[in-house]
Amino acid sequence: MRTGLEGIGAALLLVPFLPYIAPDHIALYLHGLPVTNMLGGVLLDMLGVALLASGFLLAIEYLPKAPERILGTLFAGVMLWRIADLAIQLSGMLQIEHFWQEHLRKQSCVAILLLSGTLAWILPRIAQPAVRTVRLGIAGLAFSALWIVPQLLYFALARPPAERTTALHPFTPAVNASSRRIVWILFDELSYDQTFDRQVTGMKLPNFGRLRTESVSFSGLRPTGFHTALIIPSLFLGRHIEHIRSTVAGDLWYKEEDRSRWLAFDPNATLFGFAQRNGWSTGVDGWYNPYCHILASVLSTCSWEPLPGLPMEPSGAAEQKSALANAAILPNALLEKLTSLRTAPADAHMGDIHIAEYRNVMARTHALIENQQVSFVFLHLPVPHPPGIYDRQLHLLRPGGTYLDNLVLADDTLGALLKEIDATPAASRTTVIVSSDHSWRTSLWRFFPGWSAEEERASGGRFDDRPVLLVHFPGQRSGMDVNSVLSVLLEHDMIAEMLRGKMNNSEDLAAFLASQGHSAQAEVH
Repeated sequence: MRTGLEGIGAALLLVPFLPYIAPDHIALYLHGLPVTNMLGGVLLDMLGVALLASGFLLAIEYLPKAPERILGTLFAGVMLWRIADLAIQLSGMLQIEHFWQEHLRKQSCVAILLLSGTLAWILPRIAQPAVRTVRLGIAGLAFSALWIVPQLLYFALARPPAERTTALHPFTPAVNASSRRIVWILFDELSYDQTFDRQVTGMKLPNFGRLRTESVSFSGLRPTGFHTALIIPSLFLGRHIEHIRSTVAGDLWYKEEDRSRWLAFDPNATLFGFAQRNGWSTGVDGWYNPYCHILASVLSTCSWEPLPGLPMEPSGAAEQKSALANAAILPNALLEKLTSLRTAPADAHMGDIHIAEYRNVMARTHALIENQQVSFVFLHLPVPHPPGIYDRQLHLLRPGGTYLDNLVLADDTLGALLKEIDATPAASRTTVIVSSDHSWRTSLWRFFPGWSAEEERASGGRFDDRPVLLVHFPGQRSGMDVNSVLSVLLEHDMIAEMLRGKMNNSEDLAAFLASQGHSAQAEVH
């Protein structure tokens, strides 16, 4: 019985499942249900690992003492490594900052196994009691399966309707919008510093530069956070959100800055609810945030591309596959790591995923721009967010490259979108807003294995946190640069004024800034 319990405990440690049952449900929130076949694969992996671990522990009992001692110690070492690894993952879910990256995981595993084997060979009197203690703890851990497995089964059986691409409400003719249009384009992780102030020598961003000469630009914006999942709801509500959590059904709750009470995210309190009350039809195309769920009641049309962040999803797991096919991914991924001397395939696979995300979002973005029935359009694009997926010399999508390559991709994308907007019948009545949720988070990415020497030189080893905000009004041909230090949440208030019909040109914007007590002095480009 004890050996069986040890096998179950080992399965709980070795099979990745923690994001599925995290108390805040953020992984499920960002992915969306159903996850039936993916969790079926997890449960099958658990059963298989439990049987294999139990068989391994039974088999080594029939070996001579020295091999039994060494193999038992190595088993305990792997379990200790997984306990530490899971504890660090849990700290990340609790928003405790750490820099535990993939190469550190591999190095720590090798170090623990070497130490365990050495102790078992040289100091068996110390190793054996330690191994017995660890194995007893693993057996005790098995009892947590009594609450973990039912939770996984519950999530596996939850099957709400798909919300990836949805026509939510029929178009209602505008009441007060006077056929005006707003297209708000948000580039994920676009840095003001890298785009305008510190461009790499030889790199050209002509479309951002040209738009800036014909827009009101903000060079002193202060961000409202570090993570997209918090920042964008903050922009929609005009409030500084510090923490979020989700129900199993994907309903969003949040805490504001310096508040202890959890509040339900109210779509009617967002810019989209305000837009509809003022006669605008609304449409969203984006990625990462589950827009089609949290904003369903205030959107005319919506599409959403989730980030594949659930266990084994980056390795190919998918709800479209059977539970058995998803279960096969874990041993296949392990076998590939053990037999391959190169790390490029995994990096390339993440690049392939990001290319697919980009293409999927862009295909729907083009359709939304062309849909003249939607007057308030929000586009959340997955570039220049890493990983690198562009060759800026050839202007070609392919895995690899750096943030700087993705920055050129963002510029090329902007140029294509502006041409499409200019070709629409509403072009002369369209206000274009180009922004970003946060800047290039060098303090995060420089700890990842793919960080390059070029990126280190470009960043100067520092984090400039200024996001981008450009506002181009219909017919505007000159640019202004607002140098005042402003909260990015002012973006919400400016868009609300546009939706009211009270901000139609750069002069209105300057007057609005003055009314808010901010400097409206600007420099003409």
